[in-house]
Amino acid sequence: MLNISSILNNDAFTREEQLEIVRYMDAQLAQMELLLCRLDQLARQASEDDTLDAERRRLQTTANQIQREIDRISERLPKTFIMENSL
Repeated sequence: MLNISSILNNDAFTREEQLEIVRYMDAQLAQMELLLCRLDQLARQASEDDTLDAERRRLQTTANQIQREIDRISERLPKTFIMENSL
């Protein structure tokens, strides 16, 4: 798996390739954001007093599917590290 700092600081990748990798990552992160918003909606719906147990189980099943999709996306992304400021 690629480390994002090695992508951006490596002459093996052209600027166009670097930009394409960053665009890909951005799109994947945007997809994850949408999935997280959906998880929030499901959690709010499940927490309502008038939600029946059967509906809560259905919501949990959907939430589990979303969590697996988030995991799948995260496995495809390069590892990222926050670089310490060396000042």
